[in-house]
Amino acid sequence: FCINPIAINDQVKTVGELEILHFLDDEYKTGEGLLIDARTPSWHSKGTIPGSVNIPFTIFGESHNNPELKSAMAQLGVSKTSSGWNFKNAKKLMLWCNGSWCGQSPRAIRNLIDLGYPAKKLHWYRGGMQNWNTLGLTMVK
Repeated sequence: FCINPIAINDQVKTVGELEILHFLDDEYKTGEGLLIDARTPSWHSKGTIPGSVNIPFTIFGESHNNPELKSAMAQLGVSKTSSGWNFKNAKKLMLWCNGSWCGQSPRAIRNLIDLGYPAKKLHWYRGGMQNWNTLGLTMVK
């Protein structure tokens, strides 16, 4: 583990808690976006941000033919074609993990970009669970 930079990619917006709350009120409620807890299931089971779906970061590094990757991409509005992935209906994603020292969501974001996911549709909550808990915000198990 090491401290991550403020920005992962020039097109991926780094966000804070208020942006997460606005995202839940807007894109999440309309089905246009997903809040992704990119941590492994053992971390996720300890508690998560309300509204989050757990898609572990490791899945986005799998082979294109891996059923788990195909299932995860379908959740994101992405379909598999004979020539690759179709991102026409890709959702806006807000990814997070344990905090600025955790590399799980940055790795998920880099792998999504490598798969062709539009970087402008990706957002990163750098503070993750560490900041969320420090601020006393609601957590669910």
